[in-house]
Amino acid sequence: MLFSFKRKQRKVIVNNVEVNREAIKDDSIDLKKEYVTEILERKRLPIVLLDPLWHTAKEHIKSGAIDKAEKELQELLKEQGRLNTDYKEYTVIKQNFLKEILVVSSKAQDRSDSTALEELNKLHQSTLAANQKLEDIENRLDEIDKEIEIKNKEIISEMIAVGYSYIESYKQEDEILEAEITALREEMLKKTNKKKENEAFLKEIYNYLHSIVGREQIEILDKSLGEHK
Repeated sequence: MLFSFKRKQRKVIVNNVEVNREAIKDDSIDLKKEYVTEILERKRLPIVLLDPLWHTAKEHIKSGAIDKAEKELQELLKEQGRLNTDYKEYTVIKQNFLKEILVVSSKAQDRSDSTALEELNKLHQSTLAANQKLEDIENRLDEIDKEIEIKNKEIISEMIAVGYSYIESYKQEDEILEAEITALREEMLKKTNKKKENEAFLKEIYNYLHSIVGREQIEILDKSLGEHK
């Protein structure tokens, strides 16, 4: 299911400045997101929160959808971490129960002790409870793996969709800028050639005047005529 977000929630940041792109529309982004989601459906992707490149890209593209999904993914990862810790602890607890069962079983056989039998029964019950807890944790871990994968792809799909929308916009602007740069280069070349022509003309005139009047007189004329001007 695709959600619609206000445009202000999707924006590009360049050098810490928000870049305005009126051409970018939410419906365009959502269409791209739907297409990207289909492409990524069967791909195994790295967890974005653990990817340094993701954090670099996220500095430039801001999305309310991404921020929300990131928080949800973070909570899932935290829960996954807690469950993995719990699984290890309950595995140790179960192993300890099994060791105690062996010890108590030996005592019960040697003494035919009713207390030992009662203790053995409690240990069996505790072991079953530990087994059930381990099974519950395994089931939840399987669910979380799927939820993490779905949430992770949701984030990546949003990023790609927003990113490509801005890529298209920037490419169009780049074409315009390239044409303007080419025109400016041509104009600069014309002006540079004109300047060279002027300098050549001045050099020829001064060379002639220097040869006729002399350099010192020309300097006097330059100063005098310049002042009158």
